[in-house]
Amino acid sequence: MVSAGTSTKPNLTGNVLTMGLTSMLATFGNTLWFYFLPVYYSNVFSASPSQISVIYAAWLTASAIGSSPAGALADSIGRKKIIVFSSFVSAAAIFVFAFSHNFILSAIAFPISGLGSSFFMVSNTLIAESVETRNRGSAFGIFSSLSTLAAAFSPIIGGIAISTNGYMPLFLVGGTLTLAAAVLRLFYLKETLQTSDRIPSKGNFLAKYSDAIKSIAGNRVLIVLLIAYSVYNIFAEQNSFITPLYATKALGYNTITTGALFSVLLAVVAISRFPFGKLSDRIGREKTVVISWVGEILSVYLFVFATSPGIAILGIGVWMLFGVMDAPAINAWVAEASESRHRGLSMGVFYTLTFVPTIPALIISGYLFSIRPQFPFYANTVISVVALVLLIAFTRIRRNTKP
Repeated sequence: MVSAGTSTKPNLTGNVLTMGLTSMLATFGNTLWFYFLPVYYSNVFSASPSQISVIYAAWLTASAIGSSPAGALADSIGRKKIIVFSSFVSAAAIFVFAFSHNFILSAIAFPISGLGSSFFMVSNTLIAESVETRNRGSAFGIFSSLSTLAAAFSPIIGGIAISTNGYMPLFLVGGTLTLAAAVLRLFYLKETLQTSDRIPSKGNFLAKYSDAIKSIAGNRVLIVLLIAYSVYNIFAEQNSFITPLYATKALGYNTITTGALFSVLLAVVAISRFPFGKLSDRIGREKTVVISWVGEILSVYLFVFATSPGIAILGIGVWMLFGVMDAPAINAWVAEASESRHRGLSMGVFYTLTFVPTIPALIISGYLFSIRPQFPFYANTVISVVALVLLIAFTRIRRNTKP
């Protein structure tokens, strides 16, 4: 019998295309507004950087809390149901943005969308199980590239739309396209978890969660990835609320220029993740991640110290080029290190534990930004170097002690 972790059934490979195309639809709609959300809170509700950081911390908390139960449910009832459910939750949250003109409701809507995003992390398990092990890096690259292909145009369109029509039309488009993606996934996505591999839902979830943590604790590869990945990009990264705030408040760009910045960012994601996925299949996960992190640490300051919009666009493009290089490798690495029968829960717990350190860090980032906008980037450089050293040192120790 072919296990869920190594299924080569022809119909399952279509999941990569189905997830990529439906995610392209939803991501196009959501990136119309996503990168402007900190500016939305600041300009529409006069929220301070510290208040915005609390909202993003709540969003990340919801993302962290949801990944583990989503993984456990996915091991019991299947991957597809969780992915479809998460899509409907995300759509509902975006419609709250559209029809709410109240700061509290708008602040609550973002964590709800985070809960939907956390359940959607199960898609990584489904993608991993839809292809052969040797092709997982490429599969994650295809999925990621398709997801962001159309979205490369969204921020510039969003910036122009905001300057003329405000934010509400963008929320409506985002919610509608996310809802359409949910319906398409409901009808066209194929389940990857075999009936014989399903784990009964009976029992104490906390006990299952504890067992999953113990399983990770006993897995040297996952421990190395967990520690290093938890530390990396704590304070500032391309999709952090710090980046659009920095573009508008520190560099002084309007919504159209800021939109151009993030259109370039997403274009880089779209064209690079597939070749980077193949690169990780060819040279290995560790080498790909190390190259990515070194490049990201060095290139961020092209953006931070930009003296013109052209340099800022170049800077964020190069920064993102290295920033996305590690994503297919990390997802494939975690999937391969996880036991196939408990892969959903193991990957969910892994993502939860890597999210946890960033929750207080987001609040610290807002405080550092209010002191001096460059401070979150400086802090992140220091912590990223520590993460890189830990990754190299731990993997070297693991290789030396391997029997």
